[in-house]
Amino acid sequence: MNALDYARQHYDRFVEELFDFLRIPSVSTEAARKQDIQRAANWLAAHCRHVGLERVEVFETPGHPIVYAEWLGAKGAPTVLVYGHYDVQPAEKADGWDTEPFTPAIRDGNIIARGATDDKGQLFVHLKAFEAFMQTAGTFPVNIKMLFEGEEETSSLNLGPFIDAHQDLLRADVAVISDTAMFEPGVPAIPYGLRGVVLTDLEVVGPANDLHSGMYGGTVHNPIHALSELIATMHGADGQVAIEGFYDAVRTLDDTEREQLAKIPYTEAVWQRETGAPQPWGEPAYSLIERIGARPTLDIVSIKGGFLGDGTKAIIPHKALAKLSCRLVPDQDPDMIIELIRHHVEAHTPPTVQATLTKLHTASPVLINRDNEAMQVAIEACEKVFGKKPIFLLVGGSIPVVTDFQHKLGLPTILLGFGLPDDNLHGPNEKFSIEQFQVGIQTMLTFYSLLPERVNQ
Repeated sequence: MNALDYARQHYDRFVEELFDFLRIPSVSTEAARKQDIQRAANWLAAHCRHVGLERVEVFETPGHPIVYAEWLGAKGAPTVLVYGHYDVQPAEKADGWDTEPFTPAIRDGNIIARGATDDKGQLFVHLKAFEAFMQTAGTFPVNIKMLFEGEEETSSLNLGPFIDAHQDLLRADVAVISDTAMFEPGVPAIPYGLRGVVLTDLEVVGPANDLHSGMYGGTVHNPIHALSELIATMHGADGQVAIEGFYDAVRTLDDTEREQLAKIPYTEAVWQRETGAPQPWGEPAYSLIERIGARPTLDIVSIKGGFLGDGTKAIIPHKALAKLSCRLVPDQDPDMIIELIRHHVEAHTPPTVQATLTKLHTASPVLINRDNEAMQVAIEACEKVFGKKPIFLLVGGSIPVVTDFQHKLGLPTILLGFGLPDDNLHGPNEKFSIEQFQVGIQTMLTFYSLLPERVNQ
């Protein structure tokens, strides 16, 4: 029996084991779930040992644990570093789930659970591919190191310092991450660009405390009004960001890239099905697929001020707060963007209030070399499994660890994910298609088999 036959015979068990993993509510953003995060890390480490990985360690950090495992028995073969994350977003049935989010279910061929596609199901693909080889051949085609963190959903604050302190441990020839989506069923996709991110707080303070709106209305500039007016200055009517200098460093798409992106069948109908929005918004000079991956953004992701309880409270509030999120493209610098926003805020804040911009988190945009040998292996693996070459995408999301892998470890990185655009990661009824789980295992079995022929240690 070969590894692929073994995987096919054991798919049902693989899903049952994944269910055990998904039942652990490893929500990294909630302090009350700290023990669950620890339990998920311990479960994952135990499963790494179960499938035959060696030197399995749970590294404690100032935040949540990092799980590391390796198998280095392929003498002369290249070494692959696999990254994934076992933490998940918060979820409650009241958010709109049809079932309890941490009680996995199967519906219409999909695994329904928080973390199913982001990222427990996808990292599980690599563990099951490793198991299939070990149970049939007693060996693995390449040396492999696996790095699983528990803080991806909280900006990976402790991963960078861990990588800095463990560069020898993490030395490899190529990194592989399965935390992205295919274009659609049967159409594999490999992202070659990821947007960076800037997260900030914007606080506007007016009077020294909340004031009676009848006594002082009309004389005090309401901080909510002032914040709204300030936010309104940040975009033009055409959807462009109106921060001076915001686009200065943006990498221009060459003609070949625009031609390739234009061939991707991402229509307005597809966009509407995914978003449920009435019609598109944004820069009219760029297609939807270009706006999503190749153009930077500035969004207000939350805003609050005044009395938020039931009923009303007739006040002029002391302050108002907005959270800003920018998605950046190569070659924008996150710290420079923050300074540009800061200058804009200073220039447009009226003297009737005070405004403060506070940096929360940044991550640099990423551009991946599509011409290295490991990428060619990924293309060939997709072609063998799906019968077609993958689409190359510029993706709107961010995976900060890719920058660390490139700059700190010098690793070519392959983003080979098996989710689907409608998996609703971060939302209710998150899913991972069982078929996608299976073809993910098949693709990684093929990738690992082909890699030693093309990539030297």
